[in-house]
Amino acid sequence: MQIFKHILFFVLALLVCEGIAAGASAWSFLESSLASFEQIKNLSDQRARDTIGAISKSSEGKLSKDRLEDLNFAFTRLVKVTSGDKEGFIISEISMTDDSGVVLASSNEDYVSDQRAKRKPEPKFLSTNYTAAHHLRKWQIGTPILLGEKNTYQNDKLMQIVSPYFPEITEPSVLLSMAVYHPEKLERVASLHMKYERGNFAHFVKIQTELFWWTLQNNAIIALICALILGFSHLLIKSVRTSFTQDGKYIADPSAPPLWEKVDFAQTQGPIRWRENVSPTPSYTSQNTAPVSESHVPAATPVLSAPSTAQAVNREKAEIIDAIYLG
Repeated sequence: MQIFKHILFFVLALLVCEGIAAGASAWSFLESSLASFEQIKNLSDQRARDTIGAISKSSEGKLSKDRLEDLNFAFTRLVKVTSGDKEGFIISEISMTDDSGVVLASSNEDYVSDQRAKRKPEPKFLSTNYTAAHHLRKWQIGTPILLGEKNTYQNDKLMQIVSPYFPEITEPSVLLSMAVYHPEKLERVASLHMKYERGNFAHFVKIQTELFWWTLQNNAIIALICALILGFSHLLIKSVRTSFTQDGKYIADPSAPPLWEKVDFAQTQGPIRWRENVSPTPSYTSQNTAPVSESHVPAATPVLSAPSTAQAVNREKAEIIDAIYLG
């Protein structure tokens, strides 16, 4: 019964410790992931602001008809270069339009395939997300806008599990706009729109998942060690059970003796005290240092009463045991 209790206590302690370890690992993973995710967004948005600001500044003197081809080449080149960015900052499209929605220059060849005089306004650039750039002052950069182009990640189960905790992962496309002013006059002549993706979220989730499993493994080992310590402590406490009588004397249950006990053989009979139904008798300390054999033990005097005979036998056995311990 005691063994079953010890095993049950160890199992419960192990479950509690492992549960705490798993909860701490999950909480740490969530907090670190949220902080890293915000950092990735801020870095991507900052790079986008720096890029569109530089493009707007360099495009102010290139709005003539003969120099728009240079802008098309520059926009296409920039999109191609960022497509292999290690941090996942990818520019998917750069376009420059006038107030009527006609595309002046773009990295998308479909918008600039016709001559400028034959181009028609594009309905996409007349939407609210794009026309907000008409109200921006010089050198003012707009606010990043999520375009709502969701990525379902049908082939990546890990991304499907993590996406509810990071909703913006499924909407990587962001629009950033800026007004282009005349180089000499305070007059807005065009609007610049750049569509980009905020970092490599798939790579980010993979790294965070590997870190989570590593942390969980270490915490699980620590929890197992704690459970073993608790189980051993429980076994030690239950094994060394002590109790006292009303007079202050130490007593123990003969059927379940403690694991160890400090015994004074001048007051006890050693192993004989654990025998049941045996009346305690005082032991006698032998004065001789030499071993005492059974031939030196005086013969017991025959007594008529049965109790007196049992006491004499116990006394002789106690003397023999005392002699063995002292010799």
